[in-house]
Amino acid sequence: MGYYSSLGHSLKRFTQTLFRRRSPILAVLLCCISLSIPLLTAQQSISTPTLQEQPRLLESAKERYQSGRFAEAEALWQQDVERYAAKGDRLNQAMALSNLSLTQQQLGKWDAAKAAIAQSLTLLNTQSSTVDQQRILAATLDIEGQLQQSMAQPDDALKTWKTSAELYQKLGNANGAIASQINQAQALQDLGLYPKACQTVLEALSITHQGCELSNFSIQTLLPVPVPVQVLGLRSLGNILRVVGQPEQSQLALKTGWQLARFLGDAPNLAAISLSSGNTARALGNKALSSQTRPTLKLPKDFAAVAPPENCFTDAPKGAVGFYQQAIACYRNAEAAPSVGVQAQLNLLNLLIETRQWALIPDLLSRLQSRLAQLPPSHAAVSAQLKLAQNLMCLQVGLNPNGNLLNSPLLQPCLFANSKFTATTDAALQPSQIPSWSAIQTLATTAYRQAQTLGDRTTAANALGYVAAVTQQTGTLAESQQLTEQTLQQLSVFNNPELVYRWQWQLGRLYQRQGQQTKAIAAYTLAYETLQSLRRDLVATDPDIQFTFRDRVEPVYRELVDLLLQPETSSQAHLMQARDVIESLQLAELNNFFREACIEARAQPIDRLDPKAAVVYGIVLPERLAVILSLPGKPLRYYATALKADQGYGEVERTVDDLYATLNPFVSTPNPLQPKQKLYDWLLRPAAADLKSSGVETLVFVLDGVLRGVPVAALHDGKQYLAEEYGLALTPGLQLLSSRPRSADKSRTLIGGLAESRQGFNSLPGVAQEVKEISDAVPSQVLLNGQFTRDRLQATIASTQFSGIHLATHAQFSSNADNTFLLTWDERVNVKNLDQLLRESGDRPRRSPIELLILSACQTAVGDKRATLGLAGLAVRSGARSTLATLWAVQDQSTADLMTNFYKALAKPGVGKAQALREAQ
Repeated sequence: MGYYSSLGHSLKRFTQTLFRRRSPILAVLLCCISLSIPLLTAQQSISTPTLQEQPRLLESAKERYQSGRFAEAEALWQQDVERYAAKGDRLNQAMALSNLSLTQQQLGKWDAAKAAIAQSLTLLNTQSSTVDQQRILAATLDIEGQLQQSMAQPDDALKTWKTSAELYQKLGNANGAIASQINQAQALQDLGLYPKACQTVLEALSITHQGCELSNFSIQTLLPVPVPVQVLGLRSLGNILRVVGQPEQSQLALKTGWQLARFLGDAPNLAAISLSSGNTARALGNKALSSQTRPTLKLPKDFAAVAPPENCFTDAPKGAVGFYQQAIACYRNAEAAPSVGVQAQLNLLNLLIETRQWALIPDLLSRLQSRLAQLPPSHAAVSAQLKLAQNLMCLQVGLNPNGNLLNSPLLQPCLFANSKFTATTDAALQPSQIPSWSAIQTLATTAYRQAQTLGDRTTAANALGYVAAVTQQTGTLAESQQLTEQTLQQLSVFNNPELVYRWQWQLGRLYQRQGQQTKAIAAYTLAYETLQSLRRDLVATDPDIQFTFRDRVEPVYRELVDLLLQPETSSQAHLMQARDVIESLQLAELNNFFREACIEARAQPIDRLDPKAAVVYGIVLPERLAVILSLPGKPLRYYATALKADQGYGEVERTVDDLYATLNPFVSTPNPLQPKQKLYDWLLRPAAADLKSSGVETLVFVLDGVLRGVPVAALHDGKQYLAEEYGLALTPGLQLLSSRPRSADKSRTLIGGLAESRQGFNSLPGVAQEVKEISDAVPSQVLLNGQFTRDRLQATIASTQFSGIHLATHAQFSSNADNTFLLTWDERVNVKNLDQLLRESGDRPRRSPIELLILSACQTAVGDKRATLGLAGLAVRSGARSTLATLWAVQDQSTADLMTNFYKALAKPGVGKAQALREAQ
C-alpha cells in the first residue's frame, strides 16, 4: 500500500484518539502512513521470506486495528515482534514494535507503549544508516512524538517531530516533511503558542500570509495540485483558526479542504471536515449571539428540523440562528461516517441540549447509545461514554434546574450555555424518554471499569471523578466526596494538571455544600495553584464543543475569592490571597484574550511605585460587590455591599449601563448623577474618611468584570466628581506594572494623527488642531495623514527613542483580540501586532519603556460588555508604562482641548501623569 492510499484509513485512527485532552490532529495519521503496511512493504527487498510467511498475520492485525479492536491487534503485533526477533530481523522487529506502541497508545497502556517505542529506537540505532533504516526511523519518531504528546510532553513531542521532518526532507519525502510540520503545529498549540502554530501550518502548506491571516487569494494557490496532505493541513488550520478566535477564516480553510477532499474522492476526510465545520459554525453562532446587547436567543419552532444538504457550505447563514442550523447540518453530514460519526453525534446532542430542542433528542440518544454499545473496549470508547454521561447530566439539569451554584464542575459549561437560549418548543421530554440519574451513574461506572480492564490508570481515575459527579448531583455528598478524594489520589498532579484541577474544584464545592469552609478553601486553593501551573494551557479551548475560559476556568478564581471574603474568614492572610487570586485572574484573562501565553507578571508593591497611592480592588460576586482597599503602610481593609438575591451580576451590569447612558449627549436621563453616586457608594463611600485622612493623592483601581469599563473619573460623592479630588489610574493588576527605572525625559514625543476619512471611517477634523497644539507644547515629531502609515510609524520608532507616543486616530477595543485595532493611513494595526511597532527599536529591544501611550478619538466596541479587556490588552502589549485612551464616543473638539491641557500640565515640574490628567479634566 502506498502513501496516498494509506491516508484513506488514517482518519479512523484520528477519531479513535479525538476524545483525549488534546490529541494530535495529525500525529495518528502520520503513524498510519509511516508504520504498519507501508513500512513493511518498504522492507520487501530486505526480508522477503519473512513477509511471505506472514501475510495473513499482518493483514489480520491491520484489519483489527482499523476496526478499533485494539486488544486483538495488540496480541497480533506482539506475535509479530516475537517472530521477527527469533529470525534476527531487527528492522522488521523495530517496525512491529512501533505498530505495537501505536496500538498500546490506543488502549491507554502508556508505560507499555513507551517501552515498545524505546526498544524500537534502540534496535534502529544498532543498524547501519541506510535509506530503509532512515525511513523506518522517521516513521518511528512520528509515533514517539504522538506518545509524548499524549503523555502531556508537548516540548518533547515538538523536538521529536522536528527531527522526523528533517529526516523526511533528507529522504526527499516532501509530504512526510509537511505532515511532520503539521504535527509540530499541534504541539505548539498545546504549549499555548497558537499564533506560531498557525504560522507553522501556513508555511507547511506554502500559503502566503501575514501573521495568522488567510484570504481567498492566498488559499487559491493550493487548488492546482490537490494532494491528501493539503486536505489534512487545511483541516488542521481550520481548527487552529477557530481556537484563536477567527471562525470566519476557519470556515474558509475548512471549505477549501472540503472541496479538495471531494475532488480526491476522499469520503473519510469529507466527514472529518464536516465535523470540524460544525464546530466552527457553532463558534460563529456564539460570536453572533455574544455581540448582542442582551445575549439571549429565541429560536423558531422548526429550528433543528432541517434536512442536511449534501454539504454544509451551501448557504450563507444569517445571524446566530443560521449558524446554529449550519452546525446541525454539518454534524448530520458527519454522523453516518464510521470514522467520526460518534463524535459528530455527541456534538449534535450537546447542541440540541444547549438550544433546548427536546423533541429531537430521544431518537438521537437511541442511535448514539446503540452505536456506543457496538464499540470494542478502547480508550476512545471510554472517553465517548464519559462525554455522553456529561451530556446526559446537562440534559437532566436543563430539564430540571435545581438552581444550585455548587453543582459538579462538569455541569458548568452547559449551565453557562443554557442561559443564552429561551425555550421554543411545546414538546416536553418525559422521564421515560431519557436516562435517569441511576442510568447515568451506571454509564460512568461502566466506563470506569473498562478503563481499569484496559490498564489505563489515568482514564480510570478520571472516570471515577465522573461517577463522583453523578453522585454529587443525586445529593449523596459524603459518598461523592469520598469518590472525588479517591480520584485525586489516583491522578498525578504533575502529569495530569488539566484533569486534576477540575476534581480539586469539585472537592471544594462538596466541602462548601457541607459547610466545611476551611477544607473548601484548601481544596479551591489547590485548584487555583494547579491552574497557575497550567498558565500556558489556559489559552486553549475545547476543540470539540467550544467550552470557553469563562465557564471552565474563571469560576475557580471567583469562587475561591468568594470563600476568602466571607465575613467569618476574611483575615489579613485571606485578604492578601484574595487580592493575588483576582490579579491572577486578570492575567489569565489577558493570556486567553491573546490566545497566547505571552504575558509574564511579577508582584509590585504599590507603595514602592507611588507612596501616595491607594489601590481599590472592586470584585463582583454573586450576592455582593466586594472591595479590598490597600492604603500605604496600612493593613488591607475589606468591605462589601449586599446585592439583590439572584441578581448580583445583573444589578451591577444595569447600574453600569445606566452610567453609560448618562455619557451619551443624545440620551436624556432624569437623574444623571444617580448611577455615578451609586457606584461611588459601592466602591468608595465606606472608606471615604480613611482615604482623606491617609494623605493619598492617587487612587489606582483594579476592577473586575463589567466594572472595568467604568469611567472612575465620573464617580460622584454627592458634591463633586472623583476627578476633582484625586488623581486616578486603572490597571489590570499591580503584577503587570513595570519595575524598570523610569525615563527622566518627559519631552520627546512622537505624534501620529489621521484627520481625513480612511477605510470607511469618518474624518476627524479636530485631530489636525490637536496635533498642532501638542507639537507646539512639547518637542515632538509629527506623522499626519499620508505620513501616518504603518511602515513609516515603525521606521520612526526604530530610529529614534521616544518617551511618549500620541496617536490621534480611530481605534476600537473589543473582548475579541481580532476586533481590537488602531487605524493608520494604509491599514488597521491589530493589537496582536502592536508590539512589533512599539516594543522594538530597530534590531534591538528598546533601551527604556515608553512612559506614556495616548490613544485619542477611540471607542469601545458597541454592545461588547467586556470591551475594555481590549484596552487592557493593547496597553500591556505595547509595553508602555501608562496608557491614556477615551472609552466612549466624545466630541472631536473636546478631545483636542483635553489633550492640549494635559500636555501643558504634564510639562510642569513635579506633576505626574495622573495629576496632569486630573487638572486637564
